[in-house]
Amino acid sequence: MSGDHHRNITTHVGGHVEKPEDDLLFRTCRDVVARTTDLHHIAFYTDRVLDFALDVLDDERANRVGLRRLGRQLCNEFEQLDQLLRNGRTGVLIRVVLRTADAEIVCDPVIRQQFVVGTSYTSGHDYIDEANDVDRAVAKLIGELRAHLGLKGQNPGGYEAEHDKLAIGQFPHDPHVEVMDGGGAELPPHVVTACRAALDPAYLHLVAYCHGDEVLFLADTFDHQSMRPYFGRETTPEQRRAHYRMLSAQLSDISTSLNRVSANAVRSKLRRIVLDVEQGAVYCYRLDNSALLVGVTLYQPRVRHADLRMARLAHECDVPLGSGSN
Repeated sequence: MSGDHHRNITTHVGGHVEKPEDDLLFRTCRDVVARTTDLHHIAFYTDRVLDFALDVLDDERANRVGLRRLGRQLCNEFEQLDQLLRNGRTGVLIRVVLRTADAEIVCDPVIRQQFVVGTSYTSGHDYIDEANDVDRAVAKLIGELRAHLGLKGQNPGGYEAEHDKLAIGQFPHDPHVEVMDGGGAELPPHVVTACRAALDPAYLHLVAYCHGDEVLFLADTFDHQSMRPYFGRETTPEQRRAHYRMLSAQLSDISTSLNRVSANAVRSKLRRIVLDVEQGAVYCYRLDNSALLVGVTLYQPRVRHADLRMARLAHECDVPLGSGSN
């Protein structure tokens, strides 16, 4: 499927919406669909009610009803995830990304209770599309829609700063490390090595490895002196560490719930979840052995960089024992 500019855009409008062509939000969304290759479906919701949907899907392969239902259910999940993530004191949830083997779904709020959900049917990328034009286009769209309302952008995805040069490895660090008893679940040695090496106070601040609701390994850079601005009397490194330890244990159930939501429109199971907040993001990658790899950044301008690093780390952790990886 392709979002070619010359293809017809199919429009579905809620019964409560009159003359959508006169609405600036509708026209802005339509323009994004027209010019963004691989953005196959976009829907706009207010209070979980569909205002309109636009797509460039082939009629014989379209599952428009399923996609609209997916969007509505994802808006509901978004609100619940927002409440859960606020315990980390990193601000409100501003973006959710769901990635399967054949699709990527992006849900971004314009304002509270008003959401844009974009879907791209893709292939050839196990965890993440490094170009990621669809996610970037939706993030830019959200900025435009907020600007129409006189609101500042929230930089979902960190795309506004994606070309910043990273000072990777500039800060030597000895991470805080926890290895837990997983009740018989295996913690591969090469995973420990890879996770420790992936951490960097500049952008990837915590990594955890889980089986089900058991956190087998957790390491972070919260104690590093360069991270002191992220903490204070109300949020200490240990408090934030405890929050992400608990969240990591819950992500298996969260992933199962989101799998049920996405099953309405996509066939394959989730491989990657991104929960992007005002101050950073949480990443959840499902490995080939069904383990979960969890990552955290607290620095919003590096959300995209940390996501790419997590994708590389997931591939490193997927390497079977005895294959030459240590």
